[in-house]
Amino acid sequence: MKYSEFVKKVRKDLNLTQKQLADELEVSYATINRWENSHVLPSKLAIKSFIDFCENNFIDITELEC
Repeated sequence: MKYSEFVKKVRKDLNLTQKQLADELEVSYATINRWENSHVLPSKLAIKSFIDFCENNFIDITELEC
């Protein structure tokens, strides 16, 4: 699954808004929006932060294509 699709899936599975996910990851709402719409790719540090967030919330990341 593409990163953009995976971010959106995780957010929806956790019943979070883009703003709430942004707050959890300490990024802006616009950043989450850009990731979900494939306008930009996250940095390696942002990907690590997102993966850590997923693991802390017991989300399987094996379908994520990095």
